[in-house]
Amino acid sequence: MQQTADTKKDHEATVQGSYYNVAEHLSRDGGDGSHLQQEDDKSALQLYHSLQQILLELGLPETRDRTTPRALTTSELVICVLSSPDKYLPVLLEGGRLCSGHMLLCLSSTWLSKIPSPEHPGLFSFRVHKAITFEEGGHTYLDSFQPPCRVSYFLSSLDSYSTQAQDKEGPCLDSKLEADLDCPACGSPQLSRITENMLLTRQLLSQKGVGIPQTLAFSFHPLPTSRPPHPSITVVSVQLKEQLQELMPGAINTFLQHPELQSCHEVIVQPSGGGWYSCDNETTLVKSDREGVLSATLALLPRIQEGESILISASYESVQPQKPLKLEQSVTYQAPGVLRKLALHIRATVCRAADDQPQLSQVVCWVDKAEAPASARPTVLQTLEVTLQEWGFTQDDLTAIQQIIKQWAEAAMQAVMDNQSQLSDQDKGGAGAQTDLIGVEFALIQQDGKLRPLLLRLTAHHRGVYSTAFSLLMLPRLAHTVEPLLQTMCQRAHSFFIAGKTILVIGGGESKKMSVWHTAKKQNIRVILVNPESDHPANHLVWKFLHYNFTDHSQDEAHARNIARIICESNLNINGCLTFVCNFSVLTSLVCQELRLPSNGVEVINIAKKKSHTQQHLGRVAHSLQHFPDVSLYTVPSLQVISPAELQEVIEKVDFPAVMKLEYGEGGLGVKIVENLQQCEEFYDGIQHEELITRGISPEVMLMEYVGGEKHVVDLIIFSGKLLAAFVSDYGPSGSSYFLNLSHIMPSKLCPEKVNQLVTAAYQSCIYCGLKNGVFNVDLKMTETGPKLLEINPRTGGIYLPAWIKAVYGFDLILVSFLIACDIRPHAWTPEPRGHIAGLSTPLTQYLQALENPSFTATLKHLEINGIIHSSMIRDDSSKPDFEVVSLNISSFSPSKEEVFKRLLIVSKILGLDSNEYPFKYFLDPLM
Repeated sequence: MQQTADTKKDHEATVQGSYYNVAEHLSRDGGDGSHLQQEDDKSALQLYHSLQQILLELGLPETRDRTTPRALTTSELVICVLSSPDKYLPVLLEGGRLCSGHMLLCLSSTWLSKIPSPEHPGLFSFRVHKAITFEEGGHTYLDSFQPPCRVSYFLSSLDSYSTQAQDKEGPCLDSKLEADLDCPACGSPQLSRITENMLLTRQLLSQKGVGIPQTLAFSFHPLPTSRPPHPSITVVSVQLKEQLQELMPGAINTFLQHPELQSCHEVIVQPSGGGWYSCDNETTLVKSDREGVLSATLALLPRIQEGESILISASYESVQPQKPLKLEQSVTYQAPGVLRKLALHIRATVCRAADDQPQLSQVVCWVDKAEAPASARPTVLQTLEVTLQEWGFTQDDLTAIQQIIKQWAEAAMQAVMDNQSQLSDQDKGGAGAQTDLIGVEFALIQQDGKLRPLLLRLTAHHRGVYSTAFSLLMLPRLAHTVEPLLQTMCQRAHSFFIAGKTILVIGGGESKKMSVWHTAKKQNIRVILVNPESDHPANHLVWKFLHYNFTDHSQDEAHARNIARIICESNLNINGCLTFVCNFSVLTSLVCQELRLPSNGVEVINIAKKKSHTQQHLGRVAHSLQHFPDVSLYTVPSLQVISPAELQEVIEKVDFPAVMKLEYGEGGLGVKIVENLQQCEEFYDGIQHEELITRGISPEVMLMEYVGGEKHVVDLIIFSGKLLAAFVSDYGPSGSSYFLNLSHIMPSKLCPEKVNQLVTAAYQSCIYCGLKNGVFNVDLKMTETGPKLLEINPRTGGIYLPAWIKAVYGFDLILVSFLIACDIRPHAWTPEPRGHIAGLSTPLTQYLQALENPSFTATLKHLEINGIIHSSMIRDDSSKPDFEVVSLNISSFSPSKEEVFKRLLIVSKILGLDSNEYPFKYFLDPLM
């Protein structure tokens, strides 16, 4: 014990020594000629000392003072948290792991400067001069920035701030600090006041079927916005306080006799709106004390202002343990059972996910004495699951409560989001202000033998709705808790970076690519689309449309020069260039070369695009390092077939059964299993005349040895040679010898070990082909000897994959593609999946047969509107080639994999897509 105490004392002495060195650092010139004020210095030093104590107790290294100033470009991520160190420590630590070096903590507003935005007149940019930088492993550094770095996401929650006005017993939140920012911000003083307006939120939530306490509201000079009436809320609104005073006695008597209040013994009187935080100003009274209730209500009347209200709410007794909490027994003393009344408090934290969906990220609870005031500090936080189990409730009870809390908490965030979407920038506190995080507080009562939650109030982000102490005690779940908010922060920063960029896109593709243009429009990207057809449906969605016929890909070099000339003559300043169509990837790399834009290079794209070259190139790689498997282990014997005369020679080097396919094919078209020379010759002859498949590409053919096993797809994000994220999905059995991909599921059902093998194989294959920047789509098979590479598509995954990744992971793959095209590093990782999505692709013949039913289109539309399925056309052309192809894809998403499969099987029968020839159950069963 003495050694431990001495060690701690020595460490504290070191911290104190560092503390005074930091004091000197903090008092230095900020780089703009201004010094910190003495009072701000003192406050920042106190917070810095608190941070060192926290790090010490968590077993993390103390903050180091980096003497050399850092420099970050304006396109580098800067998440700035203006707060005391404890309030958002889970976010800071996890952000340091996922966005190392880009998560900054400012302990004083004087560490920042606010200057006019260079791109947005009338708005302002934050610049960070000093900050605590969080990095991997819990390492922190005190940094200065020269030049000051630009904030790309702002989260403010200083302890000295309060949303209460000066005359409401609290300091005023400096709304001017956060006003009119050009960068995204998590909330604002104005949005916090709206979120914590209890009457407003109860009115919004009551329309969504959320259980709330019976409420009587006296509203003074309410805003003109009308809300639909609801049986749980009675509103008495007038323009004069004298009128309210006259109406109160009668309204209170009627309310206290309401049938819904028969089972409660107490009521709560509290103010609402205008920044009142109800917990600090509520009074609990016995329901039968009508004079007391009236007196408490009248006492609040002089204090409320226009647009504010006084609420009287039913207060129900909290659920109690089903079995007594036993004290420790002894031989000589028999302890009595604990019979005191308890109160169970539940708090859910909900964030706005990166795809603008509400996502529950944490549920905690605490137990207190029933008589403790609502404003009392929470006791030790714990999980609701453990608490209810200890209290004697069944697993069925627990599951039902967890489902309702998730549903209602996410409904609360959706209501907040819907309401804020109707506000002006001024009402929100700025163009970039948006509520990304709220707390939702519940009570749990028992009526008629059933557990019933009640939603009490919402709390704004600045109150620290993430439970720091609980999160740090449950470190294994820290990523699960904080990751959705961090993903939102990065997504909004990405949108901030890409807005206004001018990007050249080569080729519009088919209708399945329409999400690309909608994403670009939403992100305010100025897309210049070059397309060979003049009537492409994206014409009205892009910034500029250039009609240029480049369908003859044997002339790609000439096309690239012509496109570059057109761009230069138009005096267009291009930030990046890319394509989402596989057949245009070589042309795109040539255009990038002509315009000197970021690209992987023409040679690299040629290696990755030509399938036999990919296999042969990787097979020749000299790989002496042993940190990963030898990349040649992933290759499959493959040879190009230049002419029919070569077939005899080629088949002697590749074992049958084998696969013949186009060197530059895409989408699985023109792929066939062959078992002898005759089948090879028939395929070769037929493919030369199949214009539907070749689409202007040279009809070169390759022969590849057939490998067994399940097929998988890996969508990769690579920047500067580093793997940032990977998304793995599985295909079901192939339909026919043409390898029709009829069923597909995400995420993969494989164990983590196998998933990691696939990701590593896909990543190594890309890197050793030279693909070091971009979003790539890699097809592999998992065999008995490990992963085998089928092909690399050097562009973003097509058809439905970007939409699937967004549904399952909340991740925008298309936005990231635009960022990398502009040489902007995305901050990306593979998040936890939110559920499962599976799809069925219909053979064209079966789809055309189903279309003969007059009700097919209307039924399909009805199923989509009701959110049961989503549909997309894999190919627009309904003309039938000489072999089977797939056409319509239907998919379904749900947290439950069983529910997904159930929907797909039922819908396929309703639509007439299921058949004896292609029984969808056969193709889905292996994916279960």
